[in-house]
Amino acid sequence: MKRNVISIVTTVILGSTLLLGAGKEVQIAEESLGLSKVSVDADSGLVEKPFVYKGTAPGAGNKRIPRAYDNAPPMIPHDISELPIITQEENTCTSCHMPEVAPSVGAIPIPKTHLTNLRNMTDLKGELYQGRWNCTQCHAPQAVLDPAVMNKFKGAYHKKIGGEYKTNLIKTLREGVMEDASGLFDLNKDLVAE
Repeated sequence: MKRNVISIVTTVILGSTLLLGAGKEVQIAEESLGLSKVSVDADSGLVEKPFVYKGTAPGAGNKRIPRAYDNAPPMIPHDISELPIITQEENTCTSCHMPEVAPSVGAIPIPKTHLTNLRNMTDLKGELYQGRWNCTQCHAPQAVLDPAVMNKFKGAYHKKIGGEYKTNLIKTLREGVMEDASGLFDLNKDLVAE
């Protein structure tokens, strides 16, 4: 009986609220909904603003861009718009960033992870792993923009070494993974142990 009374009272309150609110129709203009300030159905009115990339030509002493988090792929601190498209056969990035060349031209050397087949942890002895030829799949240049919404993201890191946050992806990949007698990693062994 008490349940029925509560149910009836709730229904009356909700019904009267809906009826009272039904007469007050509030409309919001489409142009005020998003950041672009045009109709949601607009095919025009959206103008792509021209932009330039941070930094100058490669090798011109561009400042490193801080990583967003531990082992995040570093951002490209120079303009790449004039460089040829990267293909598996032709990769301009490697001409400066291979470890044997990078110190002489002031570039950041390609890390060991890119010179290792991570599927079986095989060191490729200075050769680029062919699963890593497309540099811009993970690394991107930064444009100089005036964003509508500012990014306040702050990255998190394990530790600071020598005034700079350092990362070591190979070591991170090995965390908690047991090596077998051959020195290879047995991921199945680690999964069973957990």
